[in-house]
Amino acid sequence: MGQNSTEVAYGFGQMGSVFTNLAKPVYPPKGHVIVAIQMLADAVLTELHTETLDSYGPQFITTEGTEATDCNYLGVTEAAAASATTTDVFFADDTVEISAANDKIKKGQYVLLVNDGDTINAGLTVDLETETPIYKGDNVQGVYVTKVNGVYISLSQVLTPTTSQTLVFLDEYHGAGGTTTDGVTYPKGITIYGRWTTVTPTADADGGIICYFGK
Repeated sequence: MGQNSTEVAYGFGQMGSVFTNLAKPVYPPKGHVIVAIQMLADAVLTELHTETLDSYGPQFITTEGTEATDCNYLGVTEAAAASATTTDVFFADDTVEISAANDKIKKGQYVLLVNDGDTINAGLTVDLETETPIYKGDNVQGVYVTKVNGVYISLSQVLTPTTSQTLVFLDEYHGAGGTTTDGVTYPKGITIYGRWTTVTPTADADGGIICYFGK
């Protein structure tokens, strides 16, 4: 019998699955990723490695946090402020200067102003000067990029960063403020969804996990 829709197969693992209760890694078949993980008992995943899509797709929860875009922590990119609000011939008073040009910064990205000392384990401290982004509906708000010219970034609203602050840029695939799942205990019965290339649980002879494959 033919399958009329790929939505169920891709989303719910009818393309294969695997069970393990060992402290050993699980890998999907060629051309697939692990799209869902079901916990049969309280479980700790010591390795949760995502398919790194970077600017081409969304990021998912992970035990790793070595890159700025891991865990949806620092958006698609971040840039240290070089000075407070500046005025430029090409721009207006809503321009900020960053320490170096960054080709990942694009028109339309939303901006958060945060402290330089923030870390992936401690989270972000967002300056109240940046409104919480609301992307749709009657209450749309937020600060976003309107022009980019090297180290000069023109914004929809005036920001006054100091040299101890950083701009975080949000796009369609990258959020901000996340942290790693290292050491997190997932309760029995929960299923998490994402795109992972390998998963390693802790050993549990009476429990274990089921990993479901998808494209």
